[in-house]
Amino acid sequence: MRKLALLQQVLPGSPRLFSILLALFGAIGFVSLLHAQDDEPRQAARVRISLPIAGSSDVAIQQSIERALQALPDVEPRPVLILELRPGRGGSADDSQFERCLALARFLTSTEMSRVRTVAYLPESVTGHAVLLPLACEQIIMAPDAQLGDAGIKEKSISETMRKAYEEIAGFRNSLPQAIAVAMLDRQEQVFRVNDRQFVSGEKYEELKKAGEVGKSEKIVSAGELAIFTGRDLRLKYQLISHLAESQQQLAQQLEVPDVDLQLDYSLERDWKATQVKLSGAITHNHVQQLMRMIQSEVAHQANLVLIEIDSPGGDPVAVESLMNYLMKQPDEVRTVALVKGKAASNAAIIPFACDEIVVSTDAILGGAGGYQYTEQGTVDVRNFLIQVGEKKQRRWSAWAAMVDPQLEVANYRHKQSGLTALFCQEELQDQIAPELWEQTAVITVPGQPLELTGGQAFDLRLADAIAADATDVARRYGVSGEISQPVRTWAHQLIDALAHPALAWFFLFIGISALIMEMQAPGIGIFGFMSAVCFGFYFWSQFLSGTAGWLEVLLFVGGVGCVAIEIFVLPGFGIFGLGGGAMILASVVLASQTFIWPQTDYQMAQVPYSLANIFIVMAAIAVSLMFAKHIVPHVPYLRDSMLQPPDEEAAEEQHRREMIVDLTHLVGQTGIAQSQLVPGGKAKFGRELVNVTCETGFAPRGAEVIAVEARGNYLLVKPK
Repeated sequence: MRKLALLQQVLPGSPRLFSILLALFGAIGFVSLLHAQDDEPRQAARVRISLPIAGSSDVAIQQSIERALQALPDVEPRPVLILELRPGRGGSADDSQFERCLALARFLTSTEMSRVRTVAYLPESVTGHAVLLPLACEQIIMAPDAQLGDAGIKEKSISETMRKAYEEIAGFRNSLPQAIAVAMLDRQEQVFRVNDRQFVSGEKYEELKKAGEVGKSEKIVSAGELAIFTGRDLRLKYQLISHLAESQQQLAQQLEVPDVDLQLDYSLERDWKATQVKLSGAITHNHVQQLMRMIQSEVAHQANLVLIEIDSPGGDPVAVESLMNYLMKQPDEVRTVALVKGKAASNAAIIPFACDEIVVSTDAILGGAGGYQYTEQGTVDVRNFLIQVGEKKQRRWSAWAAMVDPQLEVANYRHKQSGLTALFCQEELQDQIAPELWEQTAVITVPGQPLELTGGQAFDLRLADAIAADATDVARRYGVSGEISQPVRTWAHQLIDALAHPALAWFFLFIGISALIMEMQAPGIGIFGFMSAVCFGFYFWSQFLSGTAGWLEVLLFVGGVGCVAIEIFVLPGFGIFGLGGGAMILASVVLASQTFIWPQTDYQMAQVPYSLANIFIVMAAIAVSLMFAKHIVPHVPYLRDSMLQPPDEEAAEEQHRREMIVDLTHLVGQTGIAQSQLVPGGKAKFGRELVNVTCETGFAPRGAEVIAVEARGNYLLVKPK
C-alpha cells in the first residue's frame, strides 16, 4: 500500500496512467500467484480395485472411492484420484459382471466425481467388462506390456443394451474412441484409422469413403475378433492414452504428484485383526525361524494386520533375506507393517523395506553401523536383492542400500518440471525416465559411513510412511477395534529352541552315530537301534523346525544307512555301497546344519567351520563306539548279551572242522577266471569247478585271472595274477 501511495504522489496529474499501471501490476501479481500455485505439487490419492468385479464388490469399491474423495480437498487444480486396476490373487478380470461394472462406471461419470480428475492406471492386463472402468475415467495410463480389451470375451451374444452402455461411457469421457470401445465388446465390429487421428466403425468408414473424406486409412480391428491393445500400442502407435508407467514412481512422475500421496489408505478397507511380533537383539537364523512360525500361527488364526516391531543391531544376512522374502510372500489379504521404535542398525534397517508400510517413531534410529558389516561382494549382492524388493514393493531402493553400503553415495534430487523430490544413487537415477530432468540438491550420505537417519528424518525424506509412538498408534490408523494380540511362547516353542541349540544337536548326533555303530555289531534290532532312531529323530526334527534341514537331508541319511547295511550284510567287503553310503551320511549331517548347499557369500564361508565340526563329531562317535564295543561292552553284564562275541578257541576249532567238509586244497596254486567282480567276495572258475572266492587285495574285475593262495573251508583265498 505504501508503494502504491508513493506511485500516486509521483504521478499526481495522471490518474488514467495510474489506473493502467495499477491494473498491470494486479495482472502480474495474479499470474505470479498462479505460478506459485503451480509450483505446489497436485494432491492425489490412489484406490486399488481388485478384479473381477462381481457380487457386491462394486458397492465396496464405491465406498472406498467415496472415502478417498472425503480425504481430498476441494481446490484448484483438481486433485487426482488414481484407480489402480489389478487382477486379484486367484481371480480373472474376464469374470467381471456387466451390471456391476456398468454401475461403477456410471458412478465414475457422475457429478459427484467432477471435483477430481480420475485416472485409470493399468499395471497389468484388464479384460472382460472391467474395461468399462478405464473408459469411465478422464485419463488412462498403462504399463507398456499391459493389455486392454476383449470386453465381450465371456459373452455368447451381445445385446443392444450392452452396446449402448459402452457407447454411453466411452462417449462421456472420450478416453478411447467409441468405435474402439464397441469393438472390444462385439466381434462383428470393424475399426478403421482414418487420416491418422480419426477412429471409426466400418459403417462410418464407408460413409466417409463415399463422401471422399478418406485420404489415408488403416484397418486396425477386423470382423470376427475382439479389439485388444497393449499400452505400448495405445500410446506410441495410436496416441490414444496419455502416458506409460511401469511403477508407482513413474506414475507419480507422469502425473506430477508426490509419490507418497499414492500410498493406499487401508484404514477403512476391511475389518482388521492385528497382531504384534517383536524382532529384538542380534538376528540369527533360529530367531527368524521362530518369528516366522509365530506370524504363520497368527495368520492361521485370522490375523490380517501384522505389526513387526524392530529393535536390532542386525546380524545373519541369510536370515535377514529369508525374513524379507517371507514377508513379501504374504497373501494379499494380510498387511505387514514395520514399526521402528528403537534402533534398526546395519541389515536390520532394510527389513522394513519388505513390508507393506513403514512406520517410525520420531526419535528412532534407522541405519548406521551395527552387528554385521558386508564385504564388497556382499554389498553388491544385497544391492541386487534390494532392487528386486523395490520393484515388487514399488519403492526406491537407493537410501536403503546406503544403510548397509558405506561407499554408496545417495543424494536428494528435485524434478525440474514437476518439483517432485526423490533420493537416488547414480545407478537408480539413470533408470529413471529422462534422468537429465532431475537436479541434485543435497548429498545425504557421508563417505565411508553407512547412512543413518532418525525417524523424523526418514519421514521427511519419504522413506517412512507414517510417524507413530507405538503399536497402538499404528492400530488406530487402521481403525482396529479389538486388542492387538501378541503371540505367547509356549512350551512347544521353547522345546524347539532347546532342540535346535548347537550343543544339544551335537549331543544327539554323537549318541545317534555311536548307537548305530553298536547296533550293527549286535544280532537283530535291540536297544542300540532304538537309541539311534530316537537320537537321529530328535536331531533331524530340531534342524527341520529350525529351518536348516529338509526332506533332502533326511532322505540322504536314510539312503546312506541303507547302503552301508547292504555293504555289511549283503555284499561283504568295503566297496561302492560302503563308500557311497558313508558319503551320503556325512553330506546329510553337514547340510542339516546349514541353510546353503555350497558357500557363496562371506557369511556362508564363516559358517563352514561350524558345518565341518559335525564331520569331526561323526568320526569321533565312530571311534568311541568301536572302542566301547571292544573294551567295555564285553564286561557289562546286560550289554554283553546284546553284542556278537567272537568264538572261543573250542568253538573256532569246531567251526573250522565243519568248514573242512568241503576240501578245496587241491586247487591251491592253480589259476582260475573270475566269473563276477570280486569286491572282495565273488565266484571264480578253476577248470570245471565254480567255487566261492575272496580276493586278497580287496578287488578284482570280472574275467581277471586269479591264483588260489589258500583253501579256507568252502571258499578259496585268491589274488590277481
